[in-house]
Amino acid sequence: MKYIHKLFTAVIIVACAIPTATLAEVRPITFPVIGPTRYSNDFGAPRSDHTHQGNDIIGTKLQQLIAAVTGTIYFAAYPQPSYGYAVFLRDTDGYKYWYIHINNDNPGTDDGLGGGMNAYAPGIRGGDPVVAGQSIGWMGDSGNAEGGVSHLHFEIHRSDGTVVNPFDSLNAATRIGQSTIAPALSGEILPYGEFRGGASIAVGEIVPSRPGLEIVTGAGPGGGPHVKVFDTEGKLLNQFFPYPLGFRGGVDVATGDTNGDGIDEIITGAGPGGGPHVRIFDRLGNRTGQFFAYAETFRGGIDVAAVESTPVTPAAIITSAGPGGGPHVRVFNRQGKVISQFFPYPVEFRGGVRVDAANVDTKNDRPEIVVAPATGGGPNIRLYGVDAKPVGFESEFEEWWRGGYDVAASEGTLYVSSLGGPRRASVRNIITQED
Repeated sequence: MKYIHKLFTAVIIVACAIPTATLAEVRPITFPVIGPTRYSNDFGAPRSDHTHQGNDIIGTKLQQLIAAVTGTIYFAAYPQPSYGYAVFLRDTDGYKYWYIHINNDNPGTDDGLGGGMNAYAPGIRGGDPVVAGQSIGWMGDSGNAEGGVSHLHFEIHRSDGTVVNPFDSLNAATRIGQSTIAPALSGEILPYGEFRGGASIAVGEIVPSRPGLEIVTGAGPGGGPHVKVFDTEGKLLNQFFPYPLGFRGGVDVATGDTNGDGIDEIITGAGPGGGPHVRIFDRLGNRTGQFFAYAETFRGGIDVAAVESTPVTPAAIITSAGPGGGPHVRVFNRQGKVISQFFPYPVEFRGGVRVDAANVDTKNDRPEIVVAPATGGGPNIRLYGVDAKPVGFESEFEEWWRGGYDVAASEGTLYVSSLGGPRRASVRNIITQED
């Protein structure tokens, strides 16, 4: 053997002394790792300057870690601290469950450079709920376990801080073969179920017979060109396909009153592989206009938005180039005539840009252009004036997430959706301003 298993596991000192330990207690838990593992009763074993406060569950790198209980995430370490990536859960009885040394490597390496994207499952953030069996991350050797065998250091704590030996609880734990599907969070819509290709979103007043806004979604790459219309409570109102059913590049959506009739139309842009094709539809899915926003040979996909510079002016259509095309934003009328164009990010950025526009900041009567990175830019949601000067900043989702975003804005309201990566499409309201 190259080495004997010697697992040096971090102690996290949260006060002036190590919590009191108890030797045995059985908690009703789901086993925290899916797949074959081995572990022993190493609770209390001597370490260099302390005794072991949990059990080390040995497995393989990137083995799936799941929530042992239903409860709340009360801590998710980021950036990586000295003891490695970690998630702490709290159940409804106040017991706490610590997961330490979560993976920090890129797949196929031991480089320690994987970041949060390779440590945690999507949706792992302090304060969010979890259900037993929900995926929370992947096994690794981060922190002061770097270079050792991949394992999960698992601890159980009572509400008073007393450390419980988890061995008997692990022996009695329920084992499952695949992770549990997490329910939608409060205020969250899952327009395409567990589809993980992402979703674009827009909001507007497209159904004149009902009050309030509607939410429009477009399936991301791999899901077909499927557009759905919901009310703000998540009820499906309509759906259609703006491009041929066989197209799998995804579709971006926007809304705006482009013809001045007082009713918003649905504007779509073809995703990667489909050309920079903009189409305009009424609420029933009837096409009323179309044009190409960039050279027809461009295949990086486009993002679309709409903006009314005054209440009596028909909405202009805004487009931005997808990944690979540079951060090029253009403004058109509904016939496809260019009104203006600019670069909101440095010209060398190639991650693509997502855009929308509305009077989000109701302190004035001027619309803002909302910009977000399509890939690679982090949760960096920026607001610009029509003169392209930055006027605000918002952040949503985990700070480590690099899978990209889409945005949708209306009067005093801003929604954000996750894009791509290994996470399901998640739509959240991050700004709502009251008059």
